[in-house]
Amino acid sequence: MPISTSQLLADIQPLLASLAKDAQQSNATWDLFEVLTFGLVAKAARDVGATVDFLDTSGSKATRYLFRSSPGPLANPGRNFIHAEIRFDSLPALEAHNGIWVIGKSFLPHECDCVVLRKDEADAVRVSGRSPLWGTVLLHAECKYYAQPIPFWQGRNFLGLSLDLGWKGGLLLMNRKKATVSQLIGSRKRSALRLQPGNSADRQAVVRLLRRRFLRYEKTGDV
Repeated sequence: MPISTSQLLADIQPLLASLAKDAQQSNATWDLFEVLTFGLVAKAARDVGATVDFLDTSGSKATRYLFRSSPGPLANPGRNFIHAEIRFDSLPALEAHNGIWVIGKSFLPHECDCVVLRKDEADAVRVSGRSPLWGTVLLHAECKYYAQPIPFWQGRNFLGLSLDLGWKGGLLLMNRKKATVSQLIGSRKRSALRLQPGNSADRQAVVRLLRRRFLRYEKTGDV
């Protein structure tokens, strides 16, 4: 059964409650699926004690949310996209972004649908104009919104991406789960979860996994 834009927006609203929706924000379901994932990342960080602020490209607190609808650079994005600044006491701050390029171990860029990385790296990127490097990534989520269960090759692509990003916190999210894809991802001890809009149990499962990643950072200070 197709999920309407209104259902996705209903799931997103409590996660980004302090922000209004920008008129330029894409209403495509696959774009809103990435926004939902971003909101769940912010919730998971707050749940384990982090302070989370939504900021615009100038570093000011945002009043509206606008996210990328196609991959682009973190630095000089050309539009006033928002990101989340995540702070734990006595630890380097983090930032969450959607749809940005990250340089992998191969020295090639990859699009990350939703990624959390060190803020000091994001600040360096804003100065230099380059893309952030894989070693500063805490977690990345790939968001696959399809009318049918995702094709098997998407699972292979996800494993290749995770390998080039150093196996660091990779999570595949799909609105329609496919057993063979889940089996493939699980065989490499990666995580593949269903995130069906409107399904509170799916949202809670995703948040639980993200909390564990943030708790590990809180304990070790390592990305």
